[in-house]
Amino acid sequence: MSRPRRVSLADVSTSIRLRIPASSAWVVLARTTATACCARLDYDVERLEDVRLAVDEVAGLLIGQAVPGSEISCVFTPYDDGRLDIELSAATTSGTLPDTNTFAWAVLTALVDDVRATVDSAELRVVLRTSRNAASPVDA
Repeated sequence: MSRPRRVSLADVSTSIRLRIPASSAWVVLARTTATACCARLDYDVERLEDVRLAVDEVAGLLIGQAVPGSEISCVFTPYDDGRLDIELSAATTSGTLPDTNTFAWAVLTALVDDVRATVDSAELRVVLRTSRNAASPVDA
């Protein structure tokens, strides 16, 4: 009996879109989706946990600035080479970029390969880029 071929998420080559209420009660859905994407891309457990924590941090940041009753949009985009882009965005009350001179931002940038934040018409968008083969700070 032959084993079924394991289909990588990257084979699908499509983005996964998720919209959740801007409430801490729903962040688990974004974390779980990020974890599932990382697992399908064969990330090791440590890297998977880093990405999950980064998604949690960004979601918390967005919730703190979100317009009451609004949603957080999450887009997970896998690539054939093991990269994963995760974009989280929400309409905010301030329409300002996050302070990048904080401990929280320093931790966030240590968890993934790249973090970019932009604001357009009071919508704050944060893009996390990570990869399966990134060197850990200890290896660097």
